[in-house]
Amino acid sequence: MDLNALREFSAIASEGSFAAAARKLGTPKSTVSKRIQDLETALGVRLIERTTRRLRLTAEGALVLSRAERILADAGEITRALAVCDDTVGGHLRIAAPVLFGQSFMGQIVAVSRRVFPDLTLEVVLTDSQPDLVEEGFDAAIRVGAPMDSPFVSQPIARSHRTVVAAPQIVPKPLTDPSDLSGLPVMFYGVGLVQSWHFTNGRTDRTVRLAGGVAMTSYPALRDAALGGAGLAQLPLFLVEDDLAAGRLVRALDGWDIPPAEIVCVYPGPQALTARMRAFLDLLDRAFPEGTIHGGVLRSGL
Repeated sequence: MDLNALREFSAIASEGSFAAAARKLGTPKSTVSKRIQDLETALGVRLIERTTRRLRLTAEGALVLSRAERILADAGEITRALAVCDDTVGGHLRIAAPVLFGQSFMGQIVAVSRRVFPDLTLEVVLTDSQPDLVEEGFDAAIRVGAPMDSPFVSQPIARSHRTVVAAPQIVPKPLTDPSDLSGLPVMFYGVGLVQSWHFTNGRTDRTVRLAGGVAMTSYPALRDAALGGAGLAQLPLFLVEDDLAAGRLVRALDGWDIPPAEIVCVYPGPQALTARMRAFLDLLDRAFPEGTIHGGVLRSGL
């Protein structure tokens, strides 16, 4: 009997609909529907009565549900027992990561992984889109910002701090109020020439809406433009820390910070937490021991 079908049947019963069960499990609704149909065909009974407004279990469905939950509990115990007993880390992981994060850090993480876990193979795909983990065959994805209303498990990795910088000739003296930014040439990350920037000084939050003359979908390109004197830009601190130390760029705003962005790793669910996935998550945790990607913590090795 298909454990996935039993798991989906149990989710439908608890969530009250095929759509809600599909969201919870991170599985396409069409796949859930097909597996339940196949399960009903294999058992020779109807498990769910469907109407336009709601669904309910048949008597046979209620019986199967009680048995299914017991089977799923036993299967979970077996999986956990095997994971505990398996001290070797091997197999394959397919990971998606944002382009800048991947270019800056994944090479070093992969190098450590190959040294520590030679039997583990890694396929790292750099993309700024958010691929469907199940549909596109990813074991996990690193994302900027905690996902909202996601069926996936999300594990925090680190925070990414940003700061507003400019070439010294653009801002000879740091500004003291976010509203002062509106009088200077501003560049944006992303698409569009109007953005709202958010700041805090620890007591007060401020938002300023700015119109700029440049927008780019590349942080390194935006950094180069700032170095060339094209204007102010809001950039990841780890990307410009050397430029700030050398005086090639300066912080444009004094006394105000940008709320940090959370970097998280998402994976489909508890069943995906294999020994190799736990090993990969542990590498990510060790890579950023201070909880921030700023400061070059990877440069000292793991």
